[in-house]
Amino acid sequence: MLVKIQVAVYNFVTMKTIENIKKVSLILFIITGIAHLGSSILIANSLYLKEAQIINKIMDIPFILTGLLYGFASLRIALSKPDKNHKKLDILLLVIIILVLVGVMLINLIIPDVAQ
Repeated sequence: MLVKIQVAVYNFVTMKTIENIKKVSLILFIITGIAHLGSSILIANSLYLKEAQIINKIMDIPFILTGLLYGFASLRIALSKPDKNHKKLDILLLVIIILVLVGVMLINLIIPDVAQ
């Protein structure tokens, strides 16, 4: 009985933490998305070209990372039940996030930028 209560309390605290991660990652996703898309618009219109290219190259990985965090936090909340242990789900989602992030970083490093 005591173990079930401890698991329920742990899952409640964990869910609150994941909900907070979801809220913060949504705000950061919107901010990085506006900066990334705004710099793309500036590049397309040839305005502040040097600064816009720097912002555009810097903001792609944070934009993807915050999107992944928001998406997988939402998925974790939707797939979890308060009375069960979710270590396997957490490990699976963490491995997917790490693989995607490493893949994006490798693509960013391996594929050269085309000179304009």
